[in-house]
Amino acid sequence: MQKPDSSLENARAYFAQCRRKDALPLTLLAINRETDLPIGMASLWPQDGTDWPEKTPWIAAVYTLYRYRGIGIARCLVNRLLGEAERLAIKTVYLKSGSAAEMYRGFGFEELDRQPSLTAEAGYKTLFYKDI
Repeated sequence: MQKPDSSLENARAYFAQCRRKDALPLTLLAINRETDLPIGMASLWPQDGTDWPEKTPWIAAVYTLYRYRGIGIARCLVNRLLGEAERLAIKTVYLKSGSAAEMYRGFGFEELDRQPSLTAEAGYKTLFYKDI
């Protein structure tokens, strides 16, 4: 479901900020070596919505193109983000998930809270955290 204030221009402007290497927001891309095109991404943002405003920073926008799922791209990107968080002296990271909750449990994230959600397949979104 698209957010009311979202637009392609807003997304481009935000992700342009994510090219930083020593501050948040930060985004990593997985690139197909044969096509030189992105096939996955993951970000570390100061905030990801308004659900848990006291929590920061967030692993967000984790996405792998469908045909490349199941081969460890998301795991690689999330692990790399955890390394970047450690390099930036971040002690705890948060993320929220609906349908991918089991994947994050497999990465060692622990459940902290749940909230009802109209857009999550499970009917709720789960807040996870991981100490680094």
